[in-house]
Amino acid sequence: MPYLFVGAGQAGCAIVDAVFDHQRVAQLATPVAFNSTIRDLQNLSNIERDAWYGIAEGVGLVPGDTAGFEEQVAGGFGRDPRKADEVIADQGEAIRDAYRARFGEETPPYAFLFLGLGGGTGCGIAPHLAEALHEYGEETTHVIAVGVLPNTARATEDDDEVRATRQAANTMYGLDRLEEHVDGMILVDNQRLAYEDAAEGRFNEYNEYVASAIVDLISGPILERIDPGSYEDLDAPIIDLRDIVTSLRLPNEEVGYAALGRSITMTRTLPGYLLPFLGRKSVDGAALSRIAVSKRSVDGLVPEETRKAIGQIRAPAPYIVDDDYRIQASVVRNLLDSYCPEVNLGMTLTERNLASFTTLLTYAREDIDRLQEIEEVAERHEGGVTT
Repeated sequence: MPYLFVGAGQAGCAIVDAVFDHQRVAQLATPVAFNSTIRDLQNLSNIERDAWYGIAEGVGLVPGDTAGFEEQVAGGFGRDPRKADEVIADQGEAIRDAYRARFGEETPPYAFLFLGLGGGTGCGIAPHLAEALHEYGEETTHVIAVGVLPNTARATEDDDEVRATRQAANTMYGLDRLEEHVDGMILVDNQRLAYEDAAEGRFNEYNEYVASAIVDLISGPILERIDPGSYEDLDAPIIDLRDIVTSLRLPNEEVGYAALGRSITMTRTLPGYLLPFLGRKSVDGAALSRIAVSKRSVDGLVPEETRKAIGQIRAPAPYIVDDDYRIQASVVRNLLDSYCPEVNLGMTLTERNLASFTTLLTYAREDIDRLQEIEEVAERHEGGVTT
């Protein structure tokens, strides 16, 4: 299993849990969850207790199978990442032991670290988890962070304003520290949900969207046990995690900040599900790619300011090898080429009756207006978190 998936705090652990809801992902990756609240850990459906690690004041790191775990890991850090940072700061060896217990002595070449940037636990502990990943991997493990930005839309109620400014201050505190320890950053913006009715009820769907995009990017044909060699006419480009890390790295080793986007379309009509020889639909590659870009995970981004782009087309074999149904990869590439000069595009097979396109658009931090907006909101926070 080449990958390690690390969840930090409530939001980070929830996304990792959603990743492992996908069939056979456990054959490709190993999960581990770090949190300070037992209730959030107990809400996980796909991460077993032996992969839980609690963060508790006065104790430090507590393995999930420890007697009295529930009593020790109960309180959280009250949305204060500095408290979480203080508790975890001297736990580097214990964190490395946790990775070793989950993954083994043969260290992972790649690790994903998921966290919420507006809260206390994930924001406070994530830099230490990333640093320990590099130390555990003897500097050969590449770490990609997936950070969830809080909704900081200007509120009309004073309490909401205080909450927004505090979350913004936490975000800047977390990003500034985490950036030193990761190879690249993928951002997910909860403010994308702020404009929808009943947004609070959409977080699970949003987690599933993010998880599906990550799985599409990393899995290639492996999870579906498809042998590309069995298709004589298959000559499709392949992307792997090395390519993803490259797409997240800017010149002079600067950390890139990416937004992800994913779109899907069914490849069969309803009669085609009942009679396999009927109902195959054509797929418009231009529409598939444009919809994915429009669904990018950060609010207010300008695609034309992208520095690098990577994309993955996943489709049944006829849409990759059959002239009658082939998705026009050149159209998809042309769209990405119109945004930036460095583009990497891959195509891979699925046995499901759907086609998807998943993309990462990478920016320099200073080009993301949303981060500048969060920084401005953070400056309004009394007693704001500072580095």
